Amino acid sequence: MSSVLELKENIVDEVLELGAKIGFLENPAFTVALAEVNAYIKEVGMEDPSVVLVDSSNETLSFSYTAGDGDKYKFDLSCPDENTVRFIRIDEPHTYVGMSGSVVRKKSALEHVIKLEEHGDVVVITNKGAIDNVGCDNHHYNMTNYVEKRVYTQRGVMYEREIKTYPVRKGEGYFHRVGVKEMLLLARQAFDYGPWADKFEKRTFLRREMIDTAKLVYEDRKNENNYVGIVPLKSEGSLRDLVIADEYNTYPMKDVVIPALTEAEVADLLAREVNEKVAEGLGYFAQGRTSYCYNSVENK
Repeated sequence: MSSVLELKENIVDEVLELGAKIGFLENPAFTVALAEVNAYIKEVGMEDPSVVLVDSSNETLSFSYTAGDGDKYKFDLSCPDENTVRFIRIDEPHTYVGMSGSVVRKKSALEHVIKLEEHGDVVVITNKGAIDNVGCDNHHYNMTNYVEKRVYTQRGVMYEREIKTYPVRKGEGYFHRVGVKEMLLLARQAFDYGPWADKFEKRTFLRREMIDTAKLVYEDRKNENNYVGIVPLKSEGSLRDLVIADEYNTYPMKDVVIPALTEAEVADLLAREVNEKVAEGLGYFAQGRTSYCYNSVENK
């Protein structure tokens, strides 16, 4: 056994020992995705992670932690196959008495899956499911689901990003028997073209066009608010990720005007990325940026 602190400090080596393909290391997105796993562990705020032991049985690294206030956490890190790394965290906050006088129970599951594709691309899928018993009888519970899919090129540049959120729905069954399978059932089907793929309440889809722009498809079914067009990306720091510029991240969308850049401006954007491989990948999307421009009014 090792400690959680040792796991966090050597997570890349630990995952490779679990059976992850060495080819993962060729893509800078892999270490970014594992850093996110460390962030999920750190969120718990363990007083002393060096004394929390990690069990390595059944080809899975797992551990549990109970905070001083009674909140419970369980973690599993595994490699179902050499091209897949899976991390699962289960949170179960301590119960409390709500304003109605009833005992409130909550539970959530987070799944972080990292996949290595045939040509070296890396796909990261984050599934989230949460349940509670507010306003429910003993045989039902409320459930919410969220899922995000990110696709990185073999040089670690995010090429696609899709987020789906689902409306609250009623689940049937005893609260204490609901596990990861039930909490993530809907989220795990969000991108498989099955019955739940199109049941979302809100969807945001981004596909990179240029180094600093992306095509956006936004659907908000609850508020009947949709948008399709090109948006600028947040340019502070590296442009490796697909993050919409703040002023264009509200709906209804304001008019979008994207002017052509000078050679010097393109060079400045590339210089903000410290990883040489990622910078090379961004350079591919910088081609033609000095002649590229967009106006949403003219492109309706």
